[in-house]
Amino acid sequence: MAQTDNLTPGKLVTKIRENQNKNGTIKALFANQFLAKFTLKELEGIVKSCEKEIEKREDQKVDELTKFLEQKGYEVKKK
Repeated sequence: MAQTDNLTPGKLVTKIRENQNKNGTIKALFANQFLAKFTLKELEGIVKSCEKEIEKREDQKVDELTKFLEQKGYEVKKK
């Protein structure tokens, strides 16, 4: 029976976090070795997915803040 690496999203996140600088960027050596393995199209796809996730989280934060303010009696309108 072949043994697999059992790479899970959690393990990948842990490895990336271990290779981040204090400012949240990926350390140069890791970035050069890891990101160089992807094609430009794949990297663009990863960026697009990250941008979608960021937008989703921002929308969730806005919804939370809107709900909080409305509970406090404020009327919230988008300009």
